[in-house]
Amino acid sequence: MQQRSLGMLMAVALAAPIAQSVADEQQPLGQAVLTTQFTYTATVPAVPAGTREVKVWLPVPSNSEWQTVEGLKVDSTLPYSLTQEKKYGNRMVYLAVKKPQGPVAVTVQFTVHRKNLRVLGVTGNAGAAAHPVLNPNWMRPVVGPDVKVPTGGKFGDIALELTLGRGSTLDKTRAIFDHVVATMQYDYKKESPKLGEGDVAFVCDYKKGNCSDLHSYVISLTRSLGIPAVLEFGFPLTGIPLAEPIPQDGKITGYHCWTWFKDAQRGWLPLDASDARRWLDSGQADKRDYLFGNLIPERSAVALSRGRDITLKPAQKSGPLNYFIYPYAEADGKPVDADWVLTYHLPGPAVANRSG
Repeated sequence: MQQRSLGMLMAVALAAPIAQSVADEQQPLGQAVLTTQFTYTATVPAVPAGTREVKVWLPVPSNSEWQTVEGLKVDSTLPYSLTQEKKYGNRMVYLAVKKPQGPVAVTVQFTVHRKNLRVLGVTGNAGAAAHPVLNPNWMRPVVGPDVKVPTGGKFGDIALELTLGRGSTLDKTRAIFDHVVATMQYDYKKESPKLGEGDVAFVCDYKKGNCSDLHSYVISLTRSLGIPAVLEFGFPLTGIPLAEPIPQDGKITGYHCWTWFKDAQRGWLPLDASDARRWLDSGQADKRDYLFGNLIPERSAVALSRGRDITLKPAQKSGPLNYFIYPYAEADGKPVDADWVLTYHLPGPAVANRSG
């Protein structure tokens, strides 16, 4: 990790002023509720010869204060069960197939009604209107490290320098958010040798990554201050800038993730430093500010899983997963490739770009 002076760190923290225009305050981002129908298929296409048993785990979403899941349907010719791991409450469809004679596949369908996560308001600042305190029992208040997300030490030093003079949890987290958005780059070309791993020690020096990488760095710094923070994974319907209109039917090619952090007075709040960086790159800095305390529904159309170092239910043989957003499979206890296809359908009229 490169050494930084206090002056440099504080300059970075103050480099992104919060938008304050009345016009922005009057213009909400995204729909009030986004309803999307999803079809998610997992396939183990090549089962090793002589395999005695193949196991497949496919994540499925859960209900929360922000989303309602309806019509969950599993399509498989093989026996399956719906299970839930204990650490974060992530749900999944589980299959165990004895002596498979060919590819193993399972498809799930579900409809998600996703509320617009406008918690702090358009400007995303501490002066925004209050909201009901959110302390859901499904959000585990993690303050310790993950395998690739350390706390304390040099990351504690960075966090303390960034938040010098900041009194509240909200102000401290905002300083960290501004720092990450200002100093980290989004890896559009996927050049990072550790892309998506959330390896904080690497990302701190490399200064580039995807959403998983940037948010792992955010979480390392916030947890180092004793601020609970959790990574949440889901899927977007469109990239940045948003498609206008968003097609009613489409294929999703990758995940997105964001961070939840806990404030003693306000409860849990979201932030999306990765998309804030991408909006900044697109020349729309107002959306950078909005993504502290709020999310854009077309970019977070479904929340599917939370956390890192996940032990599935029943437990997999090869150790905890770094994250669980795609299907995972084992053949006789050893990981095997699992292909996935995720499509969506918008049951109403095509969604227009309502992000301002």
